[in-house]
Amino acid sequence: MSFPSDLEIARGANLRPLTDIADEAGIPADCLEQYGEGAAKIKLDAIGRMSDGPKAKYVVVSAITPTPLGEGKTTTTVGLGQGFSHVGKQAT
Repeated sequence: MSFPSDLEIARGANLRPLTDIADEAGIPADCLEQYGEGAAKIKLDAIGRMSDGPKAKYVVVSAITPTPLGEGKTTTTVGLGQGFSHVGKQAT
């Protein structure tokens, strides 16, 4: 059983617009600074705008041993966010 390469996985991915992902996370569109279709930065003033919301609990993913397929902190963090959203919890 062979696994696809990182390049094959990346080429086969269907990317969602970053503005949609930012909107789901509660990040205002004017706080998103896009660099092409696949990269963006969040402007620092977004923190001030979002701090008016309710206090939240958080999960820190600080250390993990990557699997042979390269799944590490980022993959785990994204998976947690998607999982929380799937069960109706806001995860930003």
